[in-house]
Amino acid sequence: MTPISRATVSSPTSSKGPVILRASLLALTGIVAGCTASASAVEPPPTQFFYPTAAAVAPDDSVLFVANGNSDLRYDSGTLSVVDLNYADMVAANWTVGGTIPTDNDCSATTSDGSSMCCSPDPNNALSLICDETHFMVPNAAARIGNFATDMSIQDTENGTLRLIVPTRGDPSISWIDWSGTTLSCNADNKTFELCDDDHRIAYLDNNPNIGILPDEPFYVWASSAGQFAVVSMFDTGDVTLINSPIGANAYASDLSQALFEPDPNTGLIGAAGVGGRTAPTGDIVYVGASSEDRIQTYTVGRPADGQAPFLLPGNYFFLDAVGAQAGDSEDTRGITFSADSTQMYLINRDPPTLQIFDTSLNDAGTPQNTAVAVADLCREANLLQAIDSGDGERVYVSCFQDGLVDVLDPSGGGTLLDQIETGSGPYAVAASLSRKKLYVTNFLDDTVAVIDIAPGSPTRDRVVLRIGTVKPPVAPTTASTPILF
Repeated sequence: MTPISRATVSSPTSSKGPVILRASLLALTGIVAGCTASASAVEPPPTQFFYPTAAAVAPDDSVLFVANGNSDLRYDSGTLSVVDLNYADMVAANWTVGGTIPTDNDCSATTSDGSSMCCSPDPNNALSLICDETHFMVPNAAARIGNFATDMSIQDTENGTLRLIVPTRGDPSISWIDWSGTTLSCNADNKTFELCDDDHRIAYLDNNPNIGILPDEPFYVWASSAGQFAVVSMFDTGDVTLINSPIGANAYASDLSQALFEPDPNTGLIGAAGVGGRTAPTGDIVYVGASSEDRIQTYTVGRPADGQAPFLLPGNYFFLDAVGAQAGDSEDTRGITFSADSTQMYLINRDPPTLQIFDTSLNDAGTPQNTAVAVADLCREANLLQAIDSGDGERVYVSCFQDGLVDVLDPSGGGTLLDQIETGSGPYAVAASLSRKKLYVTNFLDDTVAVIDIAPGSPTRDRVVLRIGTVKPPVAPTTASTPILF
C-alpha cells in the first residue's frame, strides 16, 4: 500500500479549505493494522473515476487527463485516467442533435426497456446523457499515483509528448508522469498501470533525503513548457517548491522558498495556495497566493550560467486590498489564471468570496502593472477556474464546490455573472477545449466528469450535455468517515 503514516486528518469544520477528511483516525488505524487483502483486491480500477479531482486537456485537444483522489482509501493508490475526447464529442453530438444513445460494439447490450447499458438520459436534466466512463477511456493508458491528488499542470515536451505534474497530499509528494501520445508512464520499466516509482514521486530536495524533505501538503501547481519547470504551492507551510523538469530527463525539486507568507492572525494557520503563470518576453512570471493572508508574491526562475540547478527569484508583491470589510481583509486565495494574452489575471478569493480581476499588462519598464480593475461576488467555497474565449469574448468559468455549480462570468463587464450551471455534486476542477468548444468539470462527490457545451449560438450553450461516469449516491457531509474535499 501507499504509505499513509505522514497523511494528515483534518476536521470538516476547519475555517480553511479545501479540507480533505481522509477518514476517521480509527479507520486509518484499521487499514494499517488489518490490511490483509491481496494486491489485486486493493488495486484501483484503471477505467473508472473515484473521487476525481484534477483535470487537464492535452494541448492538441485529443484527450482529457483526470486525477482520481482515492479519498476514502478504498484502493492502494490513486490513478490518472485518460478520456478520449473524440468519442465524448461523438456521443454528445449524437445525443444533442438526434437524441441518439450509443449502440457501438461496446454499448450494444440493452436493458429490458431497450436503453443502452452504457448510457441513459439524465433524470434530472433533459438535455444531458449519463454514460458509464469505461467506454470513454483510452485503452491501457492509465497510471497509478499517490493518494489525494489536488491539481495538475501539463508541460509540453515536444513531438507529441507531454509531462504531467501532479501534487499528491497523501504521501506527500509531487508526481511527474510522461505521456507518449498513447500511454502514461511513471516508472523506469514503462510498465502499464504500475505505481509511479520513487524517481517519479518527488519527496526530497534534489531527490536526496540528506538535503531535505519536502514540506507537507503540496497543493496547486503551474508548469511552464517554455521554461521546463513547475512551481508547486505547499498548503500546510506557506512554502513554494520549484520543480526542474528538463525535456528528456528526470524532474526533481531544485529549490524551496520558505516562510513566504504570514500566518492568519485569528487561527495561526499559514499556507500557500493559488498559483498561476504569466508569459512575458523576458520569461514566465509566477504568481502565488496564500490561504492565510492577502498578498500575492511573484517569482521568476533563475538559471546559473554553469548549468547548475535553477532557483526561485522572488519578485514584486502586491496586496488584495480592493475589497474586504476593511483594508487588507481579503485572503484565502485559490485558483489563479490569466487571459490568453496574459494582460489580465483572474483570481478566486474565498474571504470574501470574490472573483478579482487585475491588469497585468506590461508598463513602460516591461513589468506587469498588477493593479486591480474589478471585483465581482462569487459563490462560496470556489476552487479553480478557466478563462476561455470560445468565439464571442472571453468568459471565466469558476467551480463552486459547495453549491454544485459552475459560475460563468464576463470579465469585460467587470465580472458580471452571466449564468450558473448545475454540474453535479462537488465540482472541483475546470478544463477547456477551444477547438471542441467544450468545458470539462470533475464532480468529486459523485464520480463523474460533466461535459458542458460552450459554443456561441448553440441551443445548449453553458449546459451539461454529457456526464461521463456512473453517478455515485449522495454522501452525508457530516459523517466522520466520509471523505470531503472542498
